[in-house]
Amino acid sequence: MIVGVDLGYGWIKATNGERQIRFPAVVCDAHELIMADLFQSPEYEAFIETASGTRRVFVGELARREGVTALNLATKKYEDGDTEALWLVTLALLAQEGEPLHVVTGLPLAHFESQREALKERLLHLRGRVTVQDRTMEVAPQSVRVIPQAMGAMIGTLLDPTTLELRNPAWIEQGGYLLLVDVGTRTTGFVTFETKPELRLISRLSDSVDVGVHDLYLALAGIFRQRTGETPPLSDPIYDELYTRGEVYYGGRVVSIEPERSRHMERMGHLIARRIQEHLGADAMKRIHTVFLAGGGYRLAQSVLQQIFPRVYVVPDPQLANAEGYRLYGLTREGGGTP
Repeated sequence: MIVGVDLGYGWIKATNGERQIRFPAVVCDAHELIMADLFQSPEYEAFIETASGTRRVFVGELARREGVTALNLATKKYEDGDTEALWLVTLALLAQEGEPLHVVTGLPLAHFESQREALKERLLHLRGRVTVQDRTMEVAPQSVRVIPQAMGAMIGTLLDPTTLELRNPAWIEQGGYLLLVDVGTRTTGFVTFETKPELRLISRLSDSVDVGVHDLYLALAGIFRQRTGETPPLSDPIYDELYTRGEVYYGGRVVSIEPERSRHMERMGHLIARRIQEHLGADAMKRIHTVFLAGGGYRLAQSVLQQIFPRVYVVPDPQLANAEGYRLYGLTREGGGTP
């Protein structure tokens, strides 16, 4: 079985081709829930047994709702114990008994060369016995591949998941470049592919920048504090609501953070676009004929990129695009065998 796992700074996204999962990238130690027997098994409470010990945790929405949590924005987040829990629980949710487990994941391009081997070795040797959703799985991946983050989203966009052929031949018929921009929580990645004489990555025109949804949430927290005198932690789902709607019910009333929210989103979008333009240069910018937009924060850059490029498409299910692309990459590599 091949599983694509996007260990995002804000959200975990993963798929095995049959099932998709996504949840906030937060963990807390578990505790007894009041009247838990009156409700279905919560998503996700897990019991993890590894060589270093045992741990009972709440993961994702349950952790945000029932615990004190914080996002892990460290450059090497994979060294953290909570990331280990996220990794093991994610694989346990998607693994099948008796099937070899081959995993593909990714790193921001800025960290790819320096961290790829360390991340692969770390994740490959993370194994344990995980009980989650009323079943127990032995998690022991046979292989782990690491590819550039935004490249996963580009693969997931370009390839048909059934035939592994190009979804739309028109994308490459006229030549020029394809650009994919992946706006995440902490970073924005971008990859550029040339289409002639063949479809392939141009490494020098691909990179990642440390701008993402988290920067917007910091700004929204400041506006919210001005309106209410309160500053919920940035892992609080209130910021997801403020990002998508511009208002939230709080303190007995509807609190709006407009027009400041729209101004900050536009500013962030321009910052992302300028960083990309700066890296690509004038000549490469002229050769880009199609831009694909992915990531949970795609709205930050959408309107600005539409002003710059003639064709900008939001990919289907943009938040899951990297995970699906990782899985497809694994399928093209002999079933994900040798790392």
